[in-house]
Amino acid sequence: MDLILIFSAGLAVLICGVECWRFRRNRSFTFLSAVNGLLLLGYCIPPFIVHFVAGSAHEKNIWDYRLYLFSLMERLNIPAASHVSVYLILGGAYVTLLAGYFAGTRLPVRRLDSRSLPRGGLLTAAAVMGTIAAAALVVYASQFDGLRDFLKSGMEIRVGRVANKWGYLHVLAELAMPAMLMAAGAAFSCKGKVRTAVLMIAAVLWTVAAARAVHAAGRFEVGSFLMIPILAWMFTLRSRRAAVLVFAIAAVLVLLIAMAPHAAFRDPLATLPRMLAHAGDRFLDTVLFILVEYSFPYIASAHTLGVVPNTIDFRYFIDIPLGFLYMLPSLSGVDTWPPMILTLHVKMLPWIPVDLVSFGYYSLGTVGVLITFAVFGTMLAVFDGWLTHSVGWLGQAFRAAWLFYLPFRLFYADPYASAQVGFGLITATVVLAGLSWWPGQKTRDLP
Repeated sequence: MDLILIFSAGLAVLICGVECWRFRRNRSFTFLSAVNGLLLLGYCIPPFIVHFVAGSAHEKNIWDYRLYLFSLMERLNIPAASHVSVYLILGGAYVTLLAGYFAGTRLPVRRLDSRSLPRGGLLTAAAVMGTIAAAALVVYASQFDGLRDFLKSGMEIRVGRVANKWGYLHVLAELAMPAMLMAAGAAFSCKGKVRTAVLMIAAVLWTVAAARAVHAAGRFEVGSFLMIPILAWMFTLRSRRAAVLVFAIAAVLVLLIAMAPHAAFRDPLATLPRMLAHAGDRFLDTVLFILVEYSFPYIASAHTLGVVPNTIDFRYFIDIPLGFLYMLPSLSGVDTWPPMILTLHVKMLPWIPVDLVSFGYYSLGTVGVLITFAVFGTMLAVFDGWLTHSVGWLGQAFRAAWLFYLPFRLFYADPYASAQVGFGLITATVVLAGLSWWPGQKTRDLP
């Protein structure tokens, strides 16, 4: 265990050093900053929790059951050598991530100027995507016994107690959130009654997105739905005091969402008073609970090293196309594609997602991890160049949305799950990129 702590601390020092150096050069919160924080959360902090909390009264969390990290470690009994190997691989992977990132900064990526986007194009895109999302959600919700049953059944579906159909319609309904952002962004360039009408459309789309998020019954879905507009507002504030105030509000909101138990969505009104009480009376235990909830990459990555390639053969990145193929509706009702890595993974680790280290190692061992992190670093740089210093509220809103999506692929790296969760955002981003490219293309085509 001492060796694990040493390697974990060494990696943490490297990450913090890189972030301090980066922040001195570019005083802004970037996609790389988010990944650095998540690396600390998912890989560097857990060994210290295990070392200092195991066997103490703090193993019992604020919801009166044992922290899952300790039960899972006892069941798996992963050798210490596997954890050490993960840190050696992760150290090299972080270097390749930085190499990919700094190579990506040299790509000719122009920052987005959302104020120059054609208003008509934004409104058309918002209307089309919003209509699709609303229609999809209405048809999907028709299988439930009223609105109340629809809103409360999400958790039962997640745990497999209730069967549902037309899942692809629930995915299509994701378009409501980015459509709402586009409509709100277009409203800033409108005046008078037109602005009022566009804001009313945005409000309707917000309602659709809210219903979908509540039904999804996930902390990540609800958190991103609530936080994206707040972060977009914070990013556009020029007053430092106002930005600090909004950040404080956002931090409290994140704390409440992150500490919510998985069953909270069955009866949120009954759970909320207990959450507020725990946040005040047992603040340190609340923080510990949140840290442990996002410590699963520490376990998943070490477990993966023990099952590849003996139990599970190298996947050679086949899961990337498989993830999108499984997204297609099956006309026969039965998928005939080869099994996804997510299916194989959850058979051994139920409820534990595939992290980025595991995905790379499943794909091609250590080399796969290095390749995956290098590509990931390049993607971070591209989005930093395009969105971090984008102009206008809409650009910053998409920056906030992608900050909730792209860096978290470090924890949730399975292509199928990533495609499902990101369908709406990815589709809207392609539309937004097309709208930003089209005016410049027309200008170049002029004689």
